Amino acid sequence: MKLLALQSKALLLSVLVTALFTSCGDSPSEPGPPDDIPTPSVVEVAFTGGWIPPDTSKSITCKALVTWTACPDSTFGSYYLYRSATPDIEAHPDSADLLLVNFDPADTSWEDKGIDWDREYYYAVRTVNTEELESWSNEVYLLVPTESSVAVPDHHLWTIDVGAGPGGITTLTSGYLAYVACYYADAVYVVAPDSPNPAAIITVSSGPFDICGDDDHVYVSCALNDRVASIRASDYTVEGYADVGEMPAGICITPNEQRIYTCCYGSDEVWCLDATSLEILDTISTGDGPWDIASTPDGDYLYLSCRLDGTVQVLRTSDNTIVSTINVGSEPTGLASLVSGDYIFVCDYAGDRVLKIRTSDNTVESTIDVGSRPMNVAVTPNGAAAYVTCYFDDRVDIIDLATDEVVTWLEAGVRPLGACLAPSGDFLFVSNSSSSTVIVYDYYEE
Repeated sequence: MKLLALQSKALLLSVLVTALFTSCGDSPSEPGPPDDIPTPSVVEVAFTGGWIPPDTSKSITCKALVTWTACPDSTFGSYYLYRSATPDIEAHPDSADLLLVNFDPADTSWEDKGIDWDREYYYAVRTVNTEELESWSNEVYLLVPTESSVAVPDHHLWTIDVGAGPGGITTLTSGYLAYVACYYADAVYVVAPDSPNPAAIITVSSGPFDICGDDDHVYVSCALNDRVASIRASDYTVEGYADVGEMPAGICITPNEQRIYTCCYGSDEVWCLDATSLEILDTISTGDGPWDIASTPDGDYLYLSCRLDGTVQVLRTSDNTIVSTINVGSEPTGLASLVSGDYIFVCDYAGDRVLKIRTSDNTVESTIDVGSRPMNVAVTPNGAAAYVTCYFDDRVDIIDLATDEVVTWLEAGVRPLGACLAPSGDFLFVSNSSSSTVIVYDYYEE
């Protein structure tokens, strides 16, 4: 009997232990969360600042939009939105900034205007219900871009007097100075965005027309004596000249900085030169009146406008062969490439428009109406906008490249001709051929 009693007690103990583990789950020391905690939100964040066309009174903003899913619980109490410069807000909420306490379950967004450029941020939402129980959302990360990466210059900073007849203008990849070819002054003027006076004047051959450069040198097409000049940028010394075809006009350097190509308007040719020695490497026959030339970012192709026959030709640099001819209008002039290389933009001088050429198949994808007699186009490094010098309107049109429409324009000098941007995108330089000035534009926030 005693043995039977002990067996009955053991069986009862076994049943009790089984029931305990069944009711509490697999780990009785780590019970699951209570059923009545609030439903946690899912958070997302996006940088929404940048250029705001065409609002030139406040052209750039730094802000982010934080959104989260709504809590569907009837016991909802409030949202607490946190921001921190370091991760793991849930573990350290007192070290984070409390941006918002919100008692409306349907109000699930916040525009954060308190962030700074080129900074890292983390966001999380804590949801509390009427029983003062809480849940935490996921934590999201935001890297705010640098200011210049989203900026578009649209504010007149300086007007700088330069030599007579300024035309082609460029900046170097390694600096912030701009170099402008002054046709009637037989000189290249150097201007800086932080001064209203020229930084240097460099005398060159007769009729400097267009200009390009790399880290160390500036190259100038001299139209009146059929030469290309090489200038050492460190001390503004003219190192040498190369004789080329008739009336050299547009000039460019390949992205690898090894070769120079110049359009010879009078002899219907493009001449290819070694950038170091100025040795003539090749001469390529083109359409009628080659005027301007621009490289794709990878350097595989050059696009050149033939002003007298209304075409844009495509030159393959691997063998210096014209591989395509695109009919674009009555009088194509200036060219520029989108930073991605997906499109080339060309001015149609007589048609008062800019044509957008898709480089994948060399097709004109769209046309954009601009002011009177567009001469040159420059594209921002961030790909947000294009600037078009409108020669007869004395203005510069700004095209929003998100919509391919002119959204505003800048007042220029008399007969604006050339345009270029600083590599950082902070400054726009425009040469005004009849008022002998360069205008510098920057961006600013009110």
